[in-house]
Amino acid sequence: MQLGLVGLGKMGFNMRERLRDGAHEVIGYDPRPEVTD
Repeated sequence: MQLGLVGLGKMGFNMRERLRDGAHEVIGYDPRPEVTD
């Protein structure tokens, strides 16, 4: 499943990691480049 998240602060970052661990493709956006990969 492909998912998109806007905002990768404390909550968004952790949600992204859990979804990735569940074999989902996650695309995240945050205006701060240090929190995106």
